[in-house]
Amino acid sequence: MKQILHTSTRWAGKWLTYVGLLWGLLMMPLVGYGQVTASGSGLAASYGSLAAAITALNTVGTATSTTTITVTVDQTAPVGGYNITATGTAANKITIKGDGMTRLLTASGSQTSGSVTDAIIKIVGGDYITIDGFTLQENTANTTIAVGTNNMTEFGIALFNASATNGAQNNTIQNNTVTLGATYPNTIGIYANCTTTAATATSGTNSNNKVYSNNISNVQSGIYWLAPPQTVTIFESGNDIGGSSIATANTISFGVANTAFTWTAPTSFSFATQAGIYFRNAVGSSIRFNTISNPSTFTIAVAGVFHASGTTPTGITYTTTISDNTITLNSTGTTAITGIDFGSGLST
Repeated sequence: MKQILHTSTRWAGKWLTYVGLLWGLLMMPLVGYGQVTASGSGLAASYGSLAAAITALNTVGTATSTTTITVTVDQTAPVGGYNITATGTAANKITIKGDGMTRLLTASGSQTSGSVTDAIIKIVGGDYITIDGFTLQENTANTTIAVGTNNMTEFGIALFNASATNGAQNNTIQNNTVTLGATYPNTIGIYANCTTTAATATSGTNSNNKVYSNNISNVQSGIYWLAPPQTVTIFESGNDIGGSSIATANTISFGVANTAFTWTAPTSFSFATQAGIYFRNAVGSSIRFNTISNPSTFTIAVAGVFHASGTTPTGITYTTTISDNTITLNSTGTTAITGIDFGSGLST
């Protein structure tokens, strides 16, 4: 009887071992594939990382159906940032989102020394893309702030045109928290540029984008939107920062005391005024219901909303709306402090 019990116990132990091994083998394919789920446009059901999912999306090019990428595990971005070159359409939109837990996206800790175009997420020429529900933050490994040798991240989310005739349009950036490293004077929460590759047609501008319900802090400038000089044939418009009610408003805290915004690349601009929201040349925009503030000790020129007319638009009829914003600014110096500067917003 003792021998029989001993044998039964031994086989039971082996059985449990075999079951454990089998379970491990069954689970192995899921390890690395449970971080991101996807649907639409022929994408796989899951990917090992957001970078892998975006690579697959870029390979598709233009979405062929409603497409959703959902991040279920916190991620670290590749060097330079996630680079989205795919595009949605009005019928087949693309959504990249957290899984309801405000997923953390951390900048690469290996940014190229001296680079001034690093981001956490870039949309390059893409349309109808929604970025929703992330916390985007600088990597603690990035500490060098000297512009020529920096290893910092310039932008939380950036929109670029892919060519002079292919801008980033009809995108939505919503429900994100952006916090970078404001001691580095080139940090911008959300950024748009179609001037480095100068748009030669309205299709090459970054138009009709929505920026809703984001919380931006620890940056030198909250939102910067750079458009080419407006003409009858080149017309960037329709960008909406804050929506039509407090429910879609952004909260922006920008600047570090006595540290000027000094970004001068990739195209040299002179920013004499640091601002929570800054539009250059863009017209026909809406900036409403946002809450904007800066540090209590500030001795450089500062503005809540600055709508700069680098060039006065000609031959264009448009409406720019700046209203219902709550702006709290501080300056202890002798330089200008401006709540709202309409600039080109009053030109027709």
